[in-house]
Amino acid sequence: MIPQNLLVADYRAGRTYTVGGDGTADPLGRAVLAEHAGVLTLPRPGAEAPGRAFVDDRSGELVVSEPSGERRFPVAIPGEHLACDPSGRYVVVTTGLGANPEAWSDVVTLVDLERGASVRFRSRVGEPGAMVVPDQSGGEPAVVLRHREPGAVEAFPLAHCLDTPPHVPRVTGAVLDGIADDGHGDVVDHRTGIAATATGRGLERFVVDGGVPRALGAVDWPVPGRAYYLRLDPSAGRAVGVVRGGPASPRSWTEWSNHLADIDLATGRTRCLPLPSGLAFRFALGGTRAAVATIHPDGDELTVIERAEPRMRVVYRTALPPMSCPPAPGHLPWDPVGDAPAQRRSVAVDPAGTTVAVTRGGDGQLHLFHDGGPTTLTLPSPLDEGGCLHWPGGTDTIGR
Repeated sequence: MIPQNLLVADYRAGRTYTVGGDGTADPLGRAVLAEHAGVLTLPRPGAEAPGRAFVDDRSGELVVSEPSGERRFPVAIPGEHLACDPSGRYVVVTTGLGANPEAWSDVVTLVDLERGASVRFRSRVGEPGAMVVPDQSGGEPAVVLRHREPGAVEAFPLAHCLDTPPHVPRVTGAVLDGIADDGHGDVVDHRTGIAATATGRGLERFVVDGGVPRALGAVDWPVPGRAYYLRLDPSAGRAVGVVRGGPASPRSWTEWSNHLADIDLATGRTRCLPLPSGLAFRFALGGTRAAVATIHPDGDELTVIERAEPRMRVVYRTALPPMSCPPAPGHLPWDPVGDAPAQRRSVAVDPAGTTVAVTRGGDGQLHLFHDGGPTTLTLPSPLDEGGCLHWPGGTDTIGR
């Protein structure tokens, strides 16, 4: 049996599907899921099951799916990042480029799912990261935006954001300067209140104390390179990322080295495991396991890692059926190949860590690895650019 409720989003085709326990894919609806913002698990304490939310970049709505049904709330688009508080009641959405060559929107939306209402305010142009961080002084939640060029972290008391007047005013918060300009990837451990962002300098950690962000120092990446995308293991308070090394030029993506880095947010203690070279476009966590798909002209591979103490180890590594139109060596990995979009793969691990799902971008296939054997499903649309996968579970409060 395949764990239920796997969401498969073909955002290029504007379609979504759900994979049931019998391994069949059923149409769910039509929406252009904001791929960069990803999908957010809504913890919803006391509910029979967690919900999930994503931004529909066509309709300009936050799509919220819960056991009681689907609701939609207007939000500013294009969606760049989304995050929630540990209760899943408040959801923050920031805006990015969309189809434009540079960042142009500075609008942030805060949605109160319990009241069915939302507010909008202006902050700073530049694709800000979004977090909800508990204040060290009393635990009150703060909306935190991570800015780039110049790098900074800006904190706004959530209660003040909810009182934002109409007409989308500009709102400023308490700012921590000195973060590296190239921040990309964020995590929050709600048990300790420690948050972090991935930069070229390392994992830069901070807390919000009395409404003001305070730096805790950076943890060096354990190998040359840096991570761009982070996931949180909330049960262990650890940030996990794939550290990319090798040539800086994206045209040399076939020569990129990859390592899975696992960092304790409180102590800075770091573990590391080598991965195959090539393009590792994001990765997934579930239970105590991680899964990474790497794309390379010599063959694509799926690596599944057990992260339980005392040391990380590879559970299995398996070849993946090649994509019909993979990225071309010597070209940018996100450049189209002829008339076809740049193809890649999306990966998900179910909350128990027993099943791994990985897409075959452009070929409309979903591979499910369960109990050591693969099952392949063919979907009605091509899953260009790999689509997006999501299994609800855990308490990571940032969209992935």
